[in-house]
Amino acid sequence: MEHDRAERLISERLDGQRLPARAETALEEHLAGCAGCRAFERAARRLREAARFEVAPAVPDLVEPIMSAVRAWAGRPRLRLLPRPPVRPARPWRPRLAPLAAAATVGALIGTVVVGGPWRDADRPPTGAPALAAEDVARGVTGAASGLEGYEARFAITEYHRSPDVPVRELTMQVWFHAPERFRLDVVDHTDYPGPATPTDLRLIVNGEAWYVSAPAPCPSATCPRREISVRNRQPFSSAAPAPTDLVLPLTALGRPEGMEVLGETSALGRPAVLVEVPFERAAPLFPFLSIGGEWRPFFPEDRVRIWLDREDWFPLRWQVFPAAGPEREAWAMRFGLPDEPPRRPIFEVDTLRVETAPPPPGVFEVPSADRARDQGARTVAPAELARRAGFEPFAPPSLGGLELYRAVLPRGDAPESLLTYARGLTYLKVGQTVGWTGREPFGPVDVRAEEVAVGDGVGYYEPASGSHGRRLSIHAAGTDLYLETNLPRERLLRVAAELPVTGLPMPTSWRIRSSNGAVVERVSPEEAAQALAVPLEPPARLPAGYVLASVELVRLEDAVGASLLFRHAEAELGTGALRLYVAPASELPPASAPRQSLVEVDGARGRWTPGRSRLEWLEGGIYRSIDGAGFGLEDLLWIATSIGEAP
Repeated sequence: MEHDRAERLISERLDGQRLPARAETALEEHLAGCAGCRAFERAARRLREAARFEVAPAVPDLVEPIMSAVRAWAGRPRLRLLPRPPVRPARPWRPRLAPLAAAATVGALIGTVVVGGPWRDADRPPTGAPALAAEDVARGVTGAASGLEGYEARFAITEYHRSPDVPVRELTMQVWFHAPERFRLDVVDHTDYPGPATPTDLRLIVNGEAWYVSAPAPCPSATCPRREISVRNRQPFSSAAPAPTDLVLPLTALGRPEGMEVLGETSALGRPAVLVEVPFERAAPLFPFLSIGGEWRPFFPEDRVRIWLDREDWFPLRWQVFPAAGPEREAWAMRFGLPDEPPRRPIFEVDTLRVETAPPPPGVFEVPSADRARDQGARTVAPAELARRAGFEPFAPPSLGGLELYRAVLPRGDAPESLLTYARGLTYLKVGQTVGWTGREPFGPVDVRAEEVAVGDGVGYYEPASGSHGRRLSIHAAGTDLYLETNLPRERLLRVAAELPVTGLPMPTSWRIRSSNGAVVERVSPEEAAQALAVPLEPPARLPAGYVLASVELVRLEDAVGASLLFRHAEAELGTGALRLYVAPASELPPASAPRQSLVEVDGARGRWTPGRSRLEWLEGGIYRSIDGAGFGLEDLLWIATSIGEAP
């Protein structure tokens, strides 16, 4: 099966269409051996959740109750839908959508670890000002990552409202880790189902060069077949075959302070603990089992996740999900057939039963043999042999801040490429290199629209971390190209890159210009775009916290020239992606491009909202503008759109 057909079938299945049996079988066989299409499926699932694009059954009898709840909640609406009443209330902005200069909100709470029922009170007892700020927590988690050598823990999982006939599920989870890249996750389902059902038993093993997962395949019926996927010759710290180590230490979820609220210092499992709260979309790396396999309840992106962190080691000792408040969440729950879920009652709980820091025995990470293992092509070689095998002398960073050489790898067999990897505890750094690069884009998985950053006396092209990969940097130099990836902070990555004996050059013209959907797209400077555009190019004065301008492109069509501004987070994008603002001269809105759209007003101008694409577009004074970004809602984008033209 070709990749294009597989992606089309994945999209159809996620849109609620029932595939023919032959197509379903062919797709599952293809997914078993294709990491790229599996990644596409995971990303599509996350996008539909983050972009509020869940396919729902028809519920005409619920329309009036939903609208009544919205009207009662919102009072005087912030925006007017045409021709219907508003569907989203005015509400305080989340910390991630505060202006760039805003600081994280700090509160206080005391709690305890008790494994119990779903109706536990989540009120915050007054404790005065907390001793720690979000910056302290992020610094503590980041600092602990490099010192962790071994870990073993057992957890109890309680899930509520998975389905009407299964109101409560009980599972256990066991996690093992041995630095730098051995990891195992076992989930055992102890639920007593009322009828035939496939238990959600999961197993994921990472053992350096090998990767294995066994889980029920996602399917619409209660009894789902199990599937096994195995990878050999895995690249170190591969994003295509990852180890979800946030379960050990939430470096991805809590390694930066924006959007994190510190509720106070308390205790859990008899240990001093710090209690923090983040939106579910931010905490997603703590729930990797949701995407490994089986059937799980859905979560709203703005549901609140409270996490109890060990005050000394920063392990997650307990985490709970609480429903977000408001009519949008209530309408979303109705579409999924969920019961009433009060915001003060947890809907998902994970409690630590036992935790140890001794390295587990090697046998724990033994990967079962598989007949159809996918080969990622990486070949580990002795460091002294790497230069001879690669055909050139690889550059090694002179200052590593305590990281040690982990593996020297030929990423693609005998191709003229090298990969040096360094690690300490949970932290890692990858330095890939090639000579004579002839590609039409930066070396490594870095997009041509990546942010241009200063690296020593030259430049490089940077992308933030996501839930599946670290921070990335590509450097194009005379005669050689390099690619770096790490879970260390951005500043540390750029400092390591600046010490390499190369001077990064700007992108060549052949990388900056490409064809896309009948248009010629060229990466330019903001000044060049402003000169070429027939209408004013005004960036928004308000952006989500941490977002910066990454790139500007001119889009040349037969009869018009537009400009596209891409904004990315400086450190990591979890739950939300890049923001794109497009500007072009126009006399009317383009034809509707999706069946699910609503007419809106943007500062008095007639506009349109497309939820499936998280896109807001409007026409004002002969200028067409659109803003889109995965994971952002209508009110989020309106908040940004109405700041265009304002003084920063």
